[in-house]
Amino acid sequence: MRHVLHGPCLHGGFARCEIIECDSFELCVKTGSEHLLRMDLKPENIGVQDHMVSVCTNGQTLQVVEHLFSALYGMDCYGVRAIVHGKELPIFDGSSSPYAEALQHDETVPFPRTRLEQPLMVNEQESFIRYEPGDEDMLVITMGLAHPFLGTQQYTVMVDRTTYCREIAPARTFVYTDESDPRLQNLPPYGIGITKTRIYSAEPLRFLDEPVRHKILDLLGDMFVIQRRVCGSIHAYNTFHLLNARFVAEFLTRLSRHR
Repeated sequence: MRHVLHGPCLHGGFARCEIIECDSFELCVKTGSEHLLRMDLKPENIGVQDHMVSVCTNGQTLQVVEHLFSALYGMDCYGVRAIVHGKELPIFDGSSSPYAEALQHDETVPFPRTRLEQPLMVNEQESFIRYEPGDEDMLVITMGLAHPFLGTQQYTVMVDRTTYCREIAPARTFVYTDESDPRLQNLPPYGIGITKTRIYSAEPLRFLDEPVRHKILDLLGDMFVIQRRVCGSIHAYNTFHLLNARFVAEFLTRLSRHR
């Protein structure tokens, strides 16, 4: 199995990502003609800035990793080596569909399964993520989102390869903003702008509730750092990357106490 995906980057230019079958997950950056730098995927090496997620290790920073991570987690593809040629992953159309579609017919080593024995909750003001353990080896996510123009959106999904590829992966990234934002005048195809009065998009929405589905996409990408397929149920509301990162760090801390 070998896939080569290349496309435009959020900050300009182009990047390429090779995905190769491996015994477990490896993330590498090609820094020279021959040299591969392996990135150490730990919670303390994850950075969030301007709504983007990066991995920082050994003096190297790799940006915009969340959509690749989401696709690998949603498609249950743990046994891969991802080699990135560039300083960030391609943004493509603002979704994780290009990665998910490339992986949909591959059978790689799946993620090891894990669960906590007790519930876990993290919150900040009205935003929260609440985990409940379950008896079966599945993950069910119920995500809620509220916004003055969108109202309240809610979506529930049992995460498996089929539902992820069809119902979550196509949802594009979005930003809450206002009418004075100059980006709204010439939106790229990967962006959705949401103000208090309307939605700006270069193409029609792929789902009426596309924003809340992308929140699930992002949460799954951030949960990739656990390096285990979480079993149980998650109820979440108005999440964001920093809160997701807190949830992941707390989940790993509690998991390590019971080993």
